[in-house]
Amino acid sequence: MERVAVVATAVSIAVIIITLSVVVGFKQDLGKLISGATADVAFTAPQSGGVVSSVGVPRCEAVDALLRDERIERSSCFTTKEGVLKSDDNIVGILLKGVDSLYNTDFYAERIVEGSLPSLCGEPRKKEIMLSERVAKKMDVSVGERIEMVFVDGESGVLRDRFVLSGLYNTGVEFIDNSYAITDIRNVARLYNEDIITGYDVWLKDGVDVELFAEDMDGKMLELYFEEGVNIEAFSMQRIFPHIFGWLATHDVTALVVVVIMLIVALLNMTTSLLIIVMERQRMIGELRALGMRRGSVIRLFVFRALFILGRGLLWGAITGFVLVVIQHLWDVIPLPTEGYLLDAVPTAMCWGWWIVAIAGVVLATLLFMLIPATFSTRISPSVIMRYE
Repeated sequence: MERVAVVATAVSIAVIIITLSVVVGFKQDLGKLISGATADVAFTAPQSGGVVSSVGVPRCEAVDALLRDERIERSSCFTTKEGVLKSDDNIVGILLKGVDSLYNTDFYAERIVEGSLPSLCGEPRKKEIMLSERVAKKMDVSVGERIEMVFVDGESGVLRDRFVLSGLYNTGVEFIDNSYAITDIRNVARLYNEDIITGYDVWLKDGVDVELFAEDMDGKMLELYFEEGVNIEAFSMQRIFPHIFGWLATHDVTALVVVVIMLIVALLNMTTSLLIIVMERQRMIGELRALGMRRGSVIRLFVFRALFILGRGLLWGAITGFVLVVIQHLWDVIPLPTEGYLLDAVPTAMCWGWWIVAIAGVVLATLLFMLIPATFSTRISPSVIMRYE
């Protein structure tokens, strides 16, 4: 029974560690991917929803002052326009995003699979475009080839333009790969027949709370609207992609359910095992009580025994869970279908704080439950046991 209790506790601890690691990993990896492909916060007109709109935002000192906030690490203006990639056999809807030389291209540079980044704000202006490998396969185009884009404009009707495919990227996240094409901001601005920018991409310094920053900026932008008539709003990635972050929130509930189930399993096994140990040690308990051992001392005796069993289970469970998490973290042994999970492998995170809290909670809950069978041992009458024996 002790071995059963050790194994059950070890399995429960390992599952808890893995569950917490996967849930935190999902949040961290998707957050990094989304902020890398877009930004932490987007400053745009309210009509754009942080992504695309024919209504732009002005370039003015008031907006520049907001962008000089000490919490901002980097900012870059961008202009977007929805269009359709067109060939003789295929069409694919895409969001053409024009960025300037200040744009943080590190994310895409690390994920280039062929070719190179498009030329940004160089002279002369180059009509280069970067697509995802997924979209390029749909369009059956290769690096160096020309590709046509068609845009529907309310005033000018249908606009056409041609770009040279400079490079292909692959993030592994389907909705990003299917959505964004990157080019020089001037290539997109000319489609509006005016110097318009959709907004500003803003990357924050480490440790800054994105939601609190966006809320604070919204207050300042409201004052700016009343003072100077500049209509601009801060959109965090959670507001721009609520379906993704809502889906992540459901994982918190799943993790809580798994942790509670594993905790119950560990408690039941430990309680049952200790209760059986008490029943098997009735003669010993009777002799100890007959020799004058107090009830509290008997209870402590079995609590210490329970701690020994629990300690072994915690040790083996923590080692097993940690090793499995490290293996998945380094080598992505378990893949995922990107269509349903957005990532191509099960993500894991070294969330030491959550692991310590979870293990401490298991220890505390187990010790409280161990008082039940330990207290039962004090109900054994020495005279009855000695007479029975």
